[in-house]
Amino acid sequence: MVSAIVAVVLISPASSRAETSATLNVALTPEHLGRGTTIEFGFDLVGPAGSVPQPVRTISLFYPRHVGVLTSGLGQASCTTGMLEARGPPGCPSRSLMGFGTATGAIQVGDERVDEQALTSVYLAPFQNGEIALLFFLDAYTPLFTERIFNGVLQSAPPPFGGALTIDVPAIEGFAEGPDVALVKLRSTIGPLGITYYEHVHGHFVPYQPSGIVLPLHCPKGGFPFAARFTFADGHRLTATRKVRCPRSRG
Repeated sequence: MVSAIVAVVLISPASSRAETSATLNVALTPEHLGRGTTIEFGFDLVGPAGSVPQPVRTISLFYPRHVGVLTSGLGQASCTTGMLEARGPPGCPSRSLMGFGTATGAIQVGDERVDEQALTSVYLAPFQNGEIALLFFLDAYTPLFTERIFNGVLQSAPPPFGGALTIDVPAIEGFAEGPDVALVKLRSTIGPLGITYYEHVHGHFVPYQPSGIVLPLHCPKGGFPFAARFTFADGHRLTATRKVRCPRSRG
C-alpha cells in the first residue's frame, strides 16, 4: 500500500468554525503505475474542543489528472434509487457495485456524544445531465436503525486535479426533537478490491474481478494529489488535502 503525505486543514474566520478540523487519508491498492488500482479513502471531522461538528451537507473528493475512472471496468450495469429503496443492496446488479466501506455519525446530547455506526456501499447510477452519477447507500445499524441514499456525481475539476466526486448528504434525523446526525467518519473504496462481478456466459454466471482504476504511466512530481472539500449545514466550508507518494519503480 502506498503511504501518504499528510496535509492540513483549517478554514473559516469564525472561531467555532476555525476550530473545526478535517483529516483526509488516501491509499492506492495495488500501486503499480499504468495498471488498475483501488482508491481507498477516508476522512475524520472534529468540532471545536473535540465536540460534534455541524452536519456536513456536501462532500467533494478531488482526484488526480490522468486517473482512468472511465476505463476501470467498474460499473458495467447501473442501479437506481428505486431498486435500493425496494430491496436494498441485493436489488442492484452485481456489476453496478463500485466500492464499499463504513461510516460513523454522531449526535451531541448534553455533555454526552452518541455514535451511530453504519455500513456503506457505492453503485453506478444512470447518467445525470450527461454526467456519471453514483448512489451511496448507508445502512445504519446501531444504536438507531435507518437507511439513507446519497446522490453523487463525477465532475470536472481544475488542475492539479482531473475530476471530483461530489456527494450530497441529506439530513439524517436523530432522536426525537434532537439535532441531526453529523457524519464524522467515513472509510470507503472506489475500485475492485473485495468486489466480484458475475457475467452470464453460455447459461452460467462466471465470476470475475474488474480491472480497476488505471493509474497513469508517470507519477506527477511530489505524488498524486487528492483533496476533500466539506460544506456544512451552517454554510461554512473546510478543505483537507493529501498527497500519495509515487510508487517505487518495479525495475
